[in-house]
Formats: sequence, structure tokens, C-alpha cells
Amino acid sequence: MFGVYVHIPFCKAKCAYCDFYSFKPGNDAIVFSYLSALRQEIKFAAKKFDKAKVSTIYIGGGTPSTLSENQLKSVINALGEFDLSNLEEFTVECNPESLTEEKLALMRELGVNRISIGVQSLSDLNLRSIRRLHNSQQATNALELSGKYFDNVSADLIIGLPYDDDELVESEIKELAQYVKHMSVYQLTLAENTPLFELAKKGKLLLPSDDEVAKFQHIAVSTLSDLGFERYEVSNFAKSGFKSKHNMAYWTGEEYIGIGAGAASFVKTKDGAERLQSPVRFSSPAQVNAYIGGINCVSAFDDVPRTDMEVISSSGEKLERIMLGLRTCNGVKKELVEGKISDDIKKYFVDKGENVALTEEGMEIMNTLLLRLLEF
Repeated sequence: MFGVYVHIPFCKAKCAYCDFYSFKPGNDAIVFSYLSALRQEIKFAAKKFDKAKVSTIYIGGGTPSTLSENQLKSVINALGEFDLSNLEEFTVECNPESLTEEKLALMRELGVNRISIGVQSLSDLNLRSIRRLHNSQQATNALELSGKYFDNVSADLIIGLPYDDDELVESEIKELAQYVKHMSVYQLTLAENTPLFELAKKGKLLLPSDDEVAKFQHIAVSTLSDLGFERYEVSNFAKSGFKSKHNMAYWTGEEYIGIGAGAASFVKTKDGAERLQSPVRFSSPAQVNAYIGGINCVSAFDDVPRTDMEVISSSGEKLERIMLGLRTCNGVKKELVEGKISDDIKKYFVDKGENVALTEEGMEIMNTLLLRLLEF
């Protein structure tokens, strides 16, 4: 498999919990310049990896749906530089407040076949507390509208928000399940230097305890299972046939190219066919202006300024296969963890023939178990 990720860093406003680099454009000129650079990098990448048959595309952010219809069209059309004859999945991330019927119709017409909507909560109190721009009604409207154009719709939900309780988490899952075939359920991460962190630190906003969040997680997993959603990765659940192919490629060590500011790449080949001696991971500068300047002063993909360039050793690749593979229901090859699973943690692993995977209970303490495995 060969994936392409395209990053749109623009947001209308920054959420209170977000510590990712995002950019609120002050004028259309910066968006125009960024999209011009993005299209140029797409050309560079398509030429560099001319033997790659792209199987998945994911346009994420930021908020891709903040782009106008013409801007979306220009980005999607530019991706035609790649060989898309084997394309299976094409996802675009959207937020409820910026998603319109016109954009949905356009995306479907241009070959998009999967929509991922950043709902985060169906509680207006929670949405206001984390400074989302939409309300619960806008969220359900966006989900319902998306279902008119796409069969494959996903929703993101965050648990551990200030006004969460048992009943709310269960009701949110049940309501979202009416509209989607895929759900990503994340526990709130309280990152330093974010407004939510500062409010919690000063005692101005009370968050659920770790035990409460663990209970919410159990409720979410149990409810999703009852509704026919398989937990195929720690935070991801899908109806049969609707796993995210693009994200599965990340977790199974497949090759992907990241286009745009801050986008990461993981490549094993020189051109999509001829293998490198060792896999390489690299990223683009996260700052929009640095990214634009870097693209505008080069004429080939290999010359684009990169950050965090890393050649992955065989031991490093093995380590990543364990860390990423155990996130999924498929697990990892037994030989990768042979002799590493001590008697006191065996109950958290399940035999899957050639593979070993985590049980549901193991998923809940995955980080602790990974630390134990890596001690060997």
C-alpha cells in the first residue's frame, strides 16, 4: 500500500485543548500562497514516486472544510498527478460549522469516498468549554447531510470533557451511531500551554478524575460493541468493512507521503518500487511561512527542506512494529515479542495463530504493557 496525506493547517479558531500547530489566516493571500506551494509539492512528490500506485488519500488538518469550494477543488484535482488507478479510500476531514451541502456534493463528484467529522461532543456545555465553533445541533445536521452523499462517514468523539458523565457518554455514542459507520473515541489529553490546561490548573474548570474517565471509556467500548462496532485499534471502532484503510497503513508500517506544513512521511522506496536499504522518516517545517518559502526555492522533492530526518534501523523498525501493531486488533507476529511477555501480564494478551494481540483489558493499559515489553 502507498498512502498520501495532505495537510491543511488553517482553522477559524483554536480549540481550548489543542496544542497542534494551526494557523488562523489573516487574509486570503496566505491561503493562496500556501495552496500554491501545496500543489507544487504534490507535483514534486508525484514525479519522485512515479511508480507508486496510491491506495489511500487523507486530507486532514487543521480544518480542510474551511477551504472554499474552488480551493478544495484545486487541491483534490492536483492529486491527480499521482497514479490513482488503485485508489481505494479518499478521506477529507471536516468540521460541522464549515461543512456545506455544496462542498459535500463537490467532494463526491471529485472522487472523495469518506468523510470524517470532528464532532468531539454532543453536549453544548462541553462544546463551549473547549471552544468549539459548532453546537450539537450543527453536528447532527452535518452528520445527517453527509449521509446523503457518503456511505462511509466517521465521527470523532472526546471523552473526559468537563461535563461528561456515564449517561452522556452512552447517549452520545448511541446518537452518533445512527449516522456513522466509523467512530474514533479519544480520551482528553490535557496538554500544557493550552487554555484548557491553564483553566484546570487554576481550578476554574473541573475535569473528571482518571477513574471516571476509565469508566467512561469502558461504557463507550461496551456500547459500541453492542451497536455492532468492532474495536480494531485502541481508539477506533468500525462497522464491518469500514475500517480506515489509511490509518491502518500507519499502524501496520506501510509507506506514506505527507504533503504540506508539518506533514510527516515514511518511505521505504526511492520511487514507489525500488526499495531503500533502510526506511526513512521525515517531516516538513510546521510553520506555514517556512513551508511556503522552502517549496518556492526548490525544484524537486529531494530538495524540499525537511525536519526530523531519521533513517530507521532494523532494531528501530522492529520496535515500531511492536508499538504500532499492538494498537490494533491484529496484533503483531509472535516472534517479535517472544520471551518478552512475563507470566504476570500474560492475561492481557490473546493468541491469534501467527500473531498475538491485546485483550480489551490490555488495550486499556496498553502504554504500561508496552513499557514492560520494552524492558527486555
